[in-house]
Amino acid sequence: MPKVIHVIHASPGRTRLRLPWLRHDAKQATSLADALTRVEGVREVQVRPYTGSVLCLHAPQDLGVERVLEEVRRRTGVNEVLRPGEEPPEEEARLLRALAEGSGVARAASQFFKGVNLDLLRATEGSMDLGVLAAMGFAVAGAAEVAVTGRVSRPPWFNLAWWAFRTFATLEDVAIRNTPSPVRNNGGNGVPHGPDAARAPGHDA
Repeated sequence: MPKVIHVIHASPGRTRLRLPWLRHDAKQATSLADALTRVEGVREVQVRPYTGSVLCLHAPQDLGVERVLEEVRRRTGVNEVLRPGEEPPEEEARLLRALAEGSGVARAASQFFKGVNLDLLRATEGSMDLGVLAAMGFAVAGAAEVAVTGRVSRPPWFNLAWWAFRTFATLEDVAIRNTPSPVRNNGGNGVPHGPDAARAPGHDA
């Protein structure tokens, strides 16, 4: 993976960067957080290895964005910087392709099930496909359970969670399709935050 420093958001006193390679180097993430904390003018540092997110809060009169970038370059040895709106590198291109066409695993699974579906259609001369077979199978399994137990069981929580997700995805399809992806630099909006933040000592992440 080429090492690039992405400027996600920069304003007086607040700089958010993304260093993708930190996802594979938690030790450097912690080291970078410690080093930035010691820079004069820095008030708080949050580094999240899972996303490669680096948030630096600093006194704008003492420390500007370029000085923060200079310190990050010096501490990491990475000189290439991409600012908002600049051409995304190979990694971003892969993410954008996955968002547009589906992930590699999803495409492979789709191809497999399409093959099974075609085989089923051929075997039934077009009278049944995989969707109908699955629906009938679930219906029969549910009816059999009621017949054996004599009662209708309450669905487990994960079934309810899945039905809630599917209902939302189905009814809000228009909103989902018109929601912009946070992959490209967009001022930090929508950047995921994981629970595995590498915190600089004495700072809350």
